[in-house]
Amino acid sequence: MHPLTNRKDSQVFSLKWKLLLVFGVLLGGLFTAFAVMNHGNLQGQYDELRAVEQARSQKQLQGLLRQSHADLLNTAHLVPSLSGLRQALKRGDAGELGRLFAPQWASLQVDTDLVLAGFLDLHGRFLLEIQILEAGYEPPERLWSAVDHALLRETPSTFTDCRSPCLSYAVAPVLANGQTVGVVVLARPVSHLVVSFHELSALDVAMFSLVPGADERKLIGITRRDRLTSLLDSQELENMAPNQARVVHLDGGLQLELMPFLLLDDASDHQILSVVITDVTTVRRQIAIAQRQNVLMGVAGMLLFAMVVVAMTRVPLFRLRRVARLLPLLAERRFSVVRNELNEPVRQLFPDELSLLERTTLRLADRLERLEADVRRQRESLDLKVLELSIERERYALAAAGTNDGLWDWNLETNEIFYSPRWKAMVGCESSEITSSPHEWFDRLHPDDLPRLQRELQAHIEGHSPWLETEQRMRHGADGYRWMHFRGLAVRNAQGKAHRIAGSMSDVTERRRIEEQLRHDALHDHLTQLPNRTLLVDRLEQAITRFQRSGSGFAVLFLDLDNFKTVNDSLGHLIGDQMLHQMGLRLRERLRPGDSVARFGGDEFVLLLEDVSSEEEVQQVVTRLRSAMETPVSVGDQEIFVSFSVGIALGRPEDRCAEDVLRNADTAMYQAKLHNPGSSMFFHGGMRVSAFKRLTLETALRRALERQEFVLHYQPVVSLREGDLLGFEALLRWQPLGDRPISPADFIPLAEQTGLIIPIGRWVAEQAIEQAARWKRLCPDVCLPININVSGKQFRDPELLPVMEQALKRHGLTGRYLKVEITESAVLENVAQALSVMASLKDAGIDLCMDDFGTGYSSLSQLKDLPFDVVKIDRSFVHRLTTDSRHVGIVRAVTAIARELNKSLVAEGVETPEQVACLLDLGCANGQGYLFSPAVEADRAESWIGHAEGCFAETLSRLNG
Repeated sequence: MHPLTNRKDSQVFSLKWKLLLVFGVLLGGLFTAFAVMNHGNLQGQYDELRAVEQARSQKQLQGLLRQSHADLLNTAHLVPSLSGLRQALKRGDAGELGRLFAPQWASLQVDTDLVLAGFLDLHGRFLLEIQILEAGYEPPERLWSAVDHALLRETPSTFTDCRSPCLSYAVAPVLANGQTVGVVVLARPVSHLVVSFHELSALDVAMFSLVPGADERKLIGITRRDRLTSLLDSQELENMAPNQARVVHLDGGLQLELMPFLLLDDASDHQILSVVITDVTTVRRQIAIAQRQNVLMGVAGMLLFAMVVVAMTRVPLFRLRRVARLLPLLAERRFSVVRNELNEPVRQLFPDELSLLERTTLRLADRLERLEADVRRQRESLDLKVLELSIERERYALAAAGTNDGLWDWNLETNEIFYSPRWKAMVGCESSEITSSPHEWFDRLHPDDLPRLQRELQAHIEGHSPWLETEQRMRHGADGYRWMHFRGLAVRNAQGKAHRIAGSMSDVTERRRIEEQLRHDALHDHLTQLPNRTLLVDRLEQAITRFQRSGSGFAVLFLDLDNFKTVNDSLGHLIGDQMLHQMGLRLRERLRPGDSVARFGGDEFVLLLEDVSSEEEVQQVVTRLRSAMETPVSVGDQEIFVSFSVGIALGRPEDRCAEDVLRNADTAMYQAKLHNPGSSMFFHGGMRVSAFKRLTLETALRRALERQEFVLHYQPVVSLREGDLLGFEALLRWQPLGDRPISPADFIPLAEQTGLIIPIGRWVAEQAIEQAARWKRLCPDVCLPININVSGKQFRDPELLPVMEQALKRHGLTGRYLKVEITESAVLENVAQALSVMASLKDAGIDLCMDDFGTGYSSLSQLKDLPFDVVKIDRSFVHRLTTDSRHVGIVRAVTAIARELNKSLVAEGVETPEQVACLLDLGCANGQGYLFSPAVEADRAESWIGHAEGCFAETLSRLNG
């Protein structure tokens, strides 16, 4: 016995025998069916052949009978034609008939088998009757009917009658001269058909007369009586019924098939039973032999197939049984035994499904071994995770206690809720005061919040939301309503139906308060507590919608405080913030009910007036606001008078969004501030064109530096007495590419407003220093400083001085080759800072010039406190020296003070010889203007460098001449 085979395996009914048994039964059934079918086919062919033979025999006999009738009738028509018979019959002469017919009777007997011949007159009486029948013969009743029929209708007829004996009759009328003179009757026995059939067919036949009322059948005739004597003796023929063929087994192994049928088809009350007899001994023996051969072939095929099945399945079944024995070992984890057994090769010609099964079993063994190792590792990991889970559970308990949240657990099946002690404490109740009813929760909710919680809770229970998370107000036992944040998650069964939901409750009252404050801060200015831009834009959008729907007018006022920056710079930002706060209060107090005021940032306020229909209504509001500002704003111990500029935009049908309206009001405010600070202006379409031009100019200005569109022109500074060239003032010019030059009066203020003056100023300083270095290289012995203008914004640029110092150092120049011109208003914006910057410039060796002196807010006494080296008299004073004596006095005073303070003087805008003479008389020795030259390009100015001394002396001499 195989070592892996146990006792139970040895008792197993082998698959080989099962297969053999199953296939044996199947094949046996197939062969049996084949034999039955083959036998059935042979029998069917035999039966079909016999049926054909029977039909043919029946037709032959019936044909012979009809032929017999026809021959008999023809004879009946021919007999009267014998000489003298018609006349004798017509005369009714029986003796003559007998004499004339007697010679013909013998031949008719021999040739036609006649047994009866007779002639009847018109009255149906036999005149002559000749027969060779048995004594006692009586004509049948049917004969007299045929005779009457022939006499009356002159129609012949035939019939067969088997009463005694069985004869075929022919009855024909005899005509003479077109008239019936009698009837001829002929008869012969039916037995002659047996002889005729035997001559036509190799088969035998027997005929019996069937007379109604007679028990016995009378044999009419039979072929080969000597051969069929045993059949006649067996009485089988006597018991035959029409159309019931059968096979008769006789002595000596003879088998005859009897096929009976009725021969006559007329309306007679008697019949002839014809039985066709066939010898089927040989045929049936052949069928039996074929049947036995089929059985023998089936048995031989089954045996052969069994041998083939056993031969072909021996090795596969051995392999299959081996796999079947090894599979239980996998459950016993005996993987090495399985591998060793399956690794033993079994000789085979071609790989088959069993090879795949063996390989699959090997892979299964390997995989199960690995799986067992994985399960072992997973078990160890699971044990570790269980330990970690217990630790996490402790952490969760500590975390739940630490989060200070209340826990709840709702059993939906019992409709009871577990409330943790913390949950009860959060609603201000003791543990004993709260039951497990859901009403303890829902009855404490704010009436407005209860429906929403019920909807969200129901949606989560029905599976429409992944979890429950909502916030509602809940009544506290001693502290009113508090905001609670509820979280929950449903537990569902296999059908997805929730049967439990648990979660937590957090007190978020403080967070909600902070959120409310944040929402308020998001829509309000923190300084003035007025609405901010976001809230005002929302209200303005609503006003635009109402205007488009109902025509309810509105207006937007864009208000900007004048000189607020001065307040910030002089008094500090704290004072400025307090002033803005009081401004917001005053504006809010002066507004009509329903109007809004918002702070947009800095010193800008925007007012939204609703239900206005005309400019007069808006102007009344502006007047009321200005009257509120007539009283100074008191901040600490300071009183500040406030003025503002207002731009007004009335609502129009074409307004589509708030930003358009705000832009229109801002544009109007800018125009008011530009043309008349402290005034108000209504927006109109032309302002938008002006704003667009300004925007276009600003865009081009921002790109001008990149495109190198700026250039410096230089106006000479001249000694008014000798005409010597003392230096230049660098003036900025802008020549856009492919366009006409733009005036400095247009782009310099814009550069100041946009802050572009800072990079432009640095570029001007570097270019001026670079040009001064180039001229120094041309004339090393001549120092012609270049003046550059610096605005107040530039003056506060911390990089301006480093840029100048680096440029001077890079080109190897000292500070005396550069002068900086500053307006007195730029200095007064922040005097302390200005003094610091001026001191740094002086330390760098750069001289300072006070530009446009006398046009600002300073007094002449301030000259002594500021470290200027040169004072430039503004062109407005020089222009009126020869026409206005007051300007002469101003210039004389400036000249005197400058001389006392040891500061140089330069007059700007010198254009006539009279102005030169007057300036010299007043003590001003230097000047610049169109009288000598306008500002020119560097190449033109360079032509003056080589003869700076007396460069413009000829011009002065022409004037003096």
